[in-house]
Amino acid sequence: MKLNINHLTTHYLRDISFTLEDENLVILGSNGAGKTTLAKAIVNLVENSAVTIDNTKLSEMSAKERARVVNFVPSKLEIFDEYIDVHEFLELSLLNDTPYEEIEKVLNRLEIDHLKHQSCSAISSGESQLVLCASALLQNATLTLFDEPNANLDSDKKIKIFELLKNDDRFKIVITHDLNLAFKLGFRVVFLQKGSIVYDGRCEDFFEEENLNRLFGNSIRRVENFFMVNYQ
Repeated sequence: MKLNINHLTTHYLRDISFTLEDENLVILGSNGAGKTTLAKAIVNLVENSAVTIDNTKLSEMSAKERARVVNFVPSKLEIFDEYIDVHEFLELSLLNDTPYEEIEKVLNRLEIDHLKHQSCSAISSGESQLVLCASALLQNATLTLFDEPNANLDSDKKIKIFELLKNDDRFKIVITHDLNLAFKLGFRVVFLQKGSIVYDGRCEDFFEEENLNRLFGNSIRRVENFFMVNYQ
């Protein structure tokens, strides 16, 4: 899989260019930096002609072709049918010849089988996050983009999502504010600031003290291999 972004510019983003080839990526940045806009542009929810996958422009693909190669998993589950239950919602994700039986396997893998007959509008925000991850597994796109996948989760569910992101062998881009998640994943890091890329490189180099000071000033403190807000 080769993703190429060539001089992408939108209302929020400024001349974004990078190539991702057979690797995973974490996108970091402060609120309003353009992280979600970039993710939506990569899957063409923000229309553009700057993104190619395996030398084909995403904007020229049919909806079926795009669903095969890319998937955007939002930070919040939004359902407009108040009666649809979790199992019915997941059936809508069987887009790439995924067998129907995989629904039960994914529900069990994420330990949310007990939710399958509950209305999507009635489950908690944390449970919704796991349902979105289940949907991503079932769609089985070549590249999946996760927007804040561990938001609103308690500690045990955060560990479950981390294990999924770390160990699943499909290619992924993870958008997060969570420095600890980014550090533990160890993926290549792109850091956005005011719509521009100000860092693109190895995870190990990103978390060097000099680089953290450059990007965060004294607002972040490292204690062993954990990162926390440096409250004064």
